Amino acid sequence: MEEDQDAIQQKLQRFLAPPIATTQLAYEIATLLKSFGRKVDPRLVAQRLAEHFASRLTYKSEALQDLIKYRPIELTNVAHQAANLAHQAAWEDIKTKALPIIAAQKKVRRKIKAQGERRLRTKQAKNRYEHLERSYIPKLGAIEREFSARSALLSLYPWPVTGFCLDEIFHGGRYPMSGGVDSLQWLFGLTRKKLSMAKPPIWEGRRCFYDYRGVLACMEALLKQAGSDAYWLPDPARRKTVLTGIVFRARQVAKPRIRKAFERKLLPYLT
Repeated sequence: MEEDQDAIQQKLQRFLAPPIATTQLAYEIATLLKSFGRKVDPRLVAQRLAEHFASRLTYKSEALQDLIKYRPIELTNVAHQAANLAHQAAWEDIKTKALPIIAAQKKVRRKIKAQGERRLRTKQAKNRYEHLERSYIPKLGAIEREFSARSALLSLYPWPVTGFCLDEIFHGGRYPMSGGVDSLQWLFGLTRKKLSMAKPPIWEGRRCFYDYRGVLACMEALLKQAGSDAYWLPDPARRKTVLTGIVFRARQVAKPRIRKAFERKLLPYLT
């Protein structure tokens, strides 16, 4: 038990209070010194160096060292939660920055002069839409990517690997079949044809969406395929890791009826 606690303390020390890289620090100091020229006032050099590095250097935190030494398990729990929050915050930051850029792009359309041209442009627009809808297929689906890759920080404690891509589904939300991020194609990394088992469809105007029932229908159909020819999670060890993480995450955040549905469908594949 003592050796395990020492190992945890060492890992916390490396990740929460890492030493400054002397090579990088020396390179930046040399770069600043070269920018001053030959004849400079030492006080000016000191001032410039202080301004450059003040925001990057911190005092050694005795409180943090005490936490690492005397409360490693509790601090590991906090570190795990902080890593999850940081991951989610980074993803929300990406969305927040990307949406205004997309909205700011203005498209100037040429005026239509003939009815035939209108029909042709309508057909071309539909073809472009279908091409974009079908073409966004990531090499690795979000479920497999997030629920199988353990970060160095999360490896401090043996929790199942989890992610955030299914949280919207766990909360009762719904995704379209395709259309980029937040779609079934994005979740599974497969074409619409290979996800045709998704049901029941939920129509909102002209768009079709799927909730947790559609996601589970896809999972159940894909998990029945085994071996190297399986479309999704062909490796048995990786499959077990991903499914364990999904059930663990569902028990953390999903609504009760959705959690029970995921447990009922996925637990038989973990026995």
